[in-house]
Amino acid sequence: MANIVEYNEDNFSDFERYEGVAMIGFYAPWCESCGLLNLRLQQLAAQFDEVKFGQVNVDQAPIVTLRYNVYGLPTLLIFKHGVIVERIAGLQSLARYAKTLRATLAAD
Repeated sequence: MANIVEYNEDNFSDFERYEGVAMIGFYAPWCESCGLLNLRLQQLAAQFDEVKFGQVNVDQAPIVTLRYNVYGLPTLLIFKHGVIVERIAGLQSLARYAKTLRATLAAD
């Protein structure tokens, strides 16, 4: 299973510079839906070895949160070659996340 890295202002540039497909979830410990998002990220990480996974605690990384205009939780961003290609606000099904990742991986 792929590792889900916790990002903040100090290390987020590592995530932004990744040259492949990457998915990052923005969450807060007090957000109930965010706990389900974390579970889904773990399930996706087990399915998609070629994708880099991460998460950002919005309470501990307010600058990154504002830079990416994250105003609702949970929010997922999918990057390809360092550029956001998909923004998914609110908790969605595992199938929806997987379908979006497959489409992103297949797109040239």
